[in-house]
Amino acid sequence: MAYPLPNKRPPFRSPQQYNNPSPSPSCQQNNLPNAPHIYTFTPPHIYTFTHLHFYTFLLLLLLPLLLPAQTTAPDPELALYEKRLLQAADGQLLPYRILFPEGYERGRRYPLLLFLHAAGERGRDNEAQLAHGARLFLDRKTRKDYPAIVVFPQCAPDEYWTPLSPEGKNWNFPFNANPQPSLQRVVELLAELEKKEAIDNQRIYLMGISMGGFAAFELLARFPRRFAAAVSVAGGGNPLLAPLYGSNANLWIFHGAKDNVVPPAYSRQMNEALAQLGANVRYTEYPEEKHESWKAAFAEEGLLPWLFANRLFSKGRYKRALFSKVQKDTYPYSDKNGVVLELDVYRPQGDAFRNRAALLYVHGGGFSGGRRDEPVHVQFAEKLARMGFVVASMSYRLTMKGQSFGCTQPAANKIRTFQAAVQDIHEATRYLLDNHEKLGIDPDKLVLAGSSAGAEAAVHAVFWQDKDLPPGSPKLPGRFRYAGLISLAGAIVDTSLITPGRAVPTLLFHGTCDPLIPYASASHHFCQPGDPGFLLLHGPYSIARRLRNIGSPFFLATSCNGQHEWNSLPLSDYTDDILSFLNEDVLGGKFRQLHLRYAQEGKCEKGFDTVECTGVRP
Repeated sequence: MAYPLPNKRPPFRSPQQYNNPSPSPSCQQNNLPNAPHIYTFTPPHIYTFTHLHFYTFLLLLLLPLLLPAQTTAPDPELALYEKRLLQAADGQLLPYRILFPEGYERGRRYPLLLFLHAAGERGRDNEAQLAHGARLFLDRKTRKDYPAIVVFPQCAPDEYWTPLSPEGKNWNFPFNANPQPSLQRVVELLAELEKKEAIDNQRIYLMGISMGGFAAFELLARFPRRFAAAVSVAGGGNPLLAPLYGSNANLWIFHGAKDNVVPPAYSRQMNEALAQLGANVRYTEYPEEKHESWKAAFAEEGLLPWLFANRLFSKGRYKRALFSKVQKDTYPYSDKNGVVLELDVYRPQGDAFRNRAALLYVHGGGFSGGRRDEPVHVQFAEKLARMGFVVASMSYRLTMKGQSFGCTQPAANKIRTFQAAVQDIHEATRYLLDNHEKLGIDPDKLVLAGSSAGAEAAVHAVFWQDKDLPPGSPKLPGRFRYAGLISLAGAIVDTSLITPGRAVPTLLFHGTCDPLIPYASASHHFCQPGDPGFLLLHGPYSIARRLRNIGSPFFLATSCNGQHEWNSLPLSDYTDDILSFLNEDVLGGKFRQLHLRYAQEGKCEKGFDTVECTGVRP
């Protein structure tokens, strides 16, 4: 399956601004209440927009009144959605359509997806709300792979799911004690279905388009622990409310850059506010799409796999942010001829649990540079620590400092460089094992991760044995095995080192066009056989093939046309894949041999044009 790269840099901000966003208002600043569900909230700040935004939103409100509601012609396929009515507490009827899984059994538990339509589909005909999105869940393969209960309620013709109130040139997003009447009826419907149908309350999902996209954000704010994941398309919300649900949210936000009804700034601002809170949020913006960007969103191959992979958990450790503060301590773990090597250890502050999963991270930099405390590493470590992990980011000897690690560096020196880094990793590992009680680490749940040069070192640290290292090298306890391995653009000198006895659950990120470290099997830096630095390396494609052949688990994330930026990109943009691996493969013990493909524009100047990417398009 091909996943698109997220469009993470909105056009109205520079990359520098996006990487250093302004602080999001805290809960205290906005007087957010502590009640978990219905809130009375009056934002102290109002987002101010231009006259153009005002008139655009005025058009949003008036357009559905000027145009007739869209209707859906009788369709035998859509008839699979049963017609029903809910008698609400206010005496009004809520029309809704419901699709049950094939072979529906009340003895099982099924996910429920609630779909909130746009303003143009309001009415009482119990037909129009199926105009967009309904067929997405009728696909035969979808019904087989994701058996779920799917519900399409219909908003009353003279109401909106959520209010948008223009005041002069400002726009206020009201958040009253009670939802709008139609949305309140939806809340009642959800409670009714949970009582009467075979619903897994850990897997309730929310999807909304346009007006429904605004409503999705409102429901998340009102019920922050009710929805396992949400999708908003061409909508928006109030960033001041993000702290209500940001620590629990799993969201994918879509918008068209040329939307002439709902400005994309509203989705961008929600994405930015949630990202600052450490939420598991994705943002995809389509450069050429206008308001009906849901057509492109529904065509995303990765949408439903991502959506249905999310679950609510009673405790939530390792799955969502449980802690607001992170404690960072620095420890020296080795002295190499007067050069002190250190570990930065990130832990959730105030966490009483003392047997935590941990990750040891090795930075990149060609063995000549890089730092353990680069911003992307710190942000990644803090995000995981807020979820309950312990993350240790290590320094190690930069034996190539001031030298090239390319084709002029003799291959024998490259091997010695790998060995020195592995020695340091083993020493850092020993320190963590020896101090596991002080640091609150479970020695059986220590995962090794690395980026670029650090990934090359980490891969060898897992699979090299003592005999592959110089005499006198630090040794790990005889029965110790890393709980997992994460390689961001790494490789190994010999896949035969990967044996059933040494294999561990492995997550591999790599771009097929990486010009430095091969995606498959090729020479390091693509040096020629006559070059001093000619050294054959085997990248993740070859590693995954070896793991498949010996019957060991792996998770390969291939970026078709990706280059060496995949040595760090996953730390910021694909943490959900990393968390899926840690929770499912490492901690959950699930056996998976999974290959995901991400598509992006580009062409290999050096690299491996694999048949695995044939037909995969951005």
